[in-house]
Amino acid sequence: MDWFSTASGFIVGFGVVSIIALIYWRKGKKSRLFDERYEKVHVKARTVSWITFIGLSYLLSIVALIVEGWTLASMLLASLYAVGITTYFVAVLIYNRKL
Repeated sequence: MDWFSTASGFIVGFGVVSIIALIYWRKGKKSRLFDERYEKVHVKARTVSWITFIGLSYLLSIVALIVEGWTLASMLLASLYAVGITTYFVAVLIYNRKL
């Protein structure tokens, strides 16, 4: 009986994800989310965000390991992830105005 609920859950989940992907694809084609300008903006924004993210992660992890140990290092790396997402958002806003 457990395999039946697992299989049905997988099928329902796959169906829901497929429907959401289809809706996103159709909406994206109408609003031109897949054109060259959109791709160019997000490639540049990801580049800036990843450079910031990797640089800060090296710096914070080394300082945290030296000063405080593992507990603070894990907290700082979790907060660094939030900073990485925020820098990506800001970079998208900046490059949308420039391009």
